[in-house]
Amino acid sequence: MTDIEDGPPVNALSAAQLPFLARIRGVRPGAVRVLQSVPRKALVATLLAALIAAAGVLRLEAAADHAGQTSADERAYVRLAADLRSTWSYGGPTTAHPLHWAPGAPVLFAFADALTGDAASPDRIDTRAARRAQAVVGALTVGAAFALAAMIAGVWAGLAAAAAVAFLPPMITATEHLTSEPLGAFAVTAALAAVAWAWNRGRAAGFAVAGAALGVACLVRADVLLAALTLGPAIGVLHARRAGRRAGLAAGGATLAGVLVLVGPWSAWASISERAFVPITDGGASTLFVGTYLPGNGTMFGLKHALARETLRVHPEIRGQPLFRVPERDVLDAVAARRPGLHRDAAISAELHRNVRVYLLGHPVAFARMTAGKVWRMWAFPFRGTFHRARGSTIWLHRVLVAVALTGLLAALVRRRAPLLGIALLAIGITTAVDVAFVAEARHAFRLLPALVAAGAAGWALLARGRPRAPETPEG
Repeated sequence: MTDIEDGPPVNALSAAQLPFLARIRGVRPGAVRVLQSVPRKALVATLLAALIAAAGVLRLEAAADHAGQTSADERAYVRLAADLRSTWSYGGPTTAHPLHWAPGAPVLFAFADALTGDAASPDRIDTRAARRAQAVVGALTVGAAFALAAMIAGVWAGLAAAAAVAFLPPMITATEHLTSEPLGAFAVTAALAAVAWAWNRGRAAGFAVAGAALGVACLVRADVLLAALTLGPAIGVLHARRAGRRAGLAAGGATLAGVLVLVGPWSAWASISERAFVPITDGGASTLFVGTYLPGNGTMFGLKHALARETLRVHPEIRGQPLFRVPERDVLDAVAARRPGLHRDAAISAELHRNVRVYLLGHPVAFARMTAGKVWRMWAFPFRGTFHRARGSTIWLHRVLVAVALTGLLAALVRRRAPLLGIALLAIGITTAVDVAFVAEARHAFRLLPALVAAGAAGWALLARGRPRAPETPEG
């Protein structure tokens, strides 16, 4: 017997038969390694499929159980999706200031509504279909976490990351809320997985694809834009160290080009529509004002408390309403009223500059304390949606998972010098810094959590190895 095809089926080969087969003349060692890898690949594929299926079922159940009050963001995403379905335009008669929100989630919800076969009314869509779409996206995030960890440290690290993302309670209950968080978590994790895939291939075309994936993530969540633009040069420098300056320039340039090909057309259209430069969204100045207003502790609810009397003078019709029902726009109207000689946006920008001068430069210790509190608020609590509370056990499970993942990532980065871990940490760190500068909430960390878990699982897997070895991909 000299041909593998003439022997018993691959699945019938036992571990004892493989060494014997290796001694038969005509059977190469490489063929034996292929035979050995087939059962493991089948096992890994089966386990991954089971995790994705279980994640999908849990999220579909959560989507069906939605009840309670919706947030302002949820209502805005639904209106934008309804505009897309009824007028084929981003923003319409039902939505004021549509460019305050990135287009990714409304496009997903509009697509889900289109699949139901019923045309949307001018102000609503099939929200059940939108939540089912989010359940599918949540299940796909499990696969993206697997891919990211597996391409850094092997399939077992990938399975560990996939299991954590599949069964973490906040990742499941997020399906109930029609926000951009589930899609953002998938987009960020998938984009970093694309970067890892391109890094392992080492070709400019692959980095262009990775850049395009980062561009998609930016269109889902505008706070990712700075990280995406920074990753291009970072990838170029790191790739140049292993493949030469020319290859590094090609890798970094291709990554940036991929980002700009996706983000550029949207930014051009938005800027023309607003007659001012709009990178992705136009709500930066107002949100940054909230995040830097020290008396309000950098939160919207704190701002409402601090400016309750000013808001009442500008909008007396809100008298008697609880603060959480007062629209954010009414509070910002009160801020703009401080400078009656300026246009609203210019007035808010002027007050933002005052925050920097009076609070950041004038009270640096208190401002630093507020910033530290925003970091804690962002990462120490799980996303639970507006008007909902998380259980104490869920909060501590979230904190333990974040601590374990971050420890594994940092320790492996120091000891193993894995470039992909550095790229993941850079993306997570820059996006965190952007969110902390604005209004940091647990929902912002939610989008980064699957990527952190995947990088942490990969870090622990690298640390567990006796000596560094070439990274393993899901393909073997």
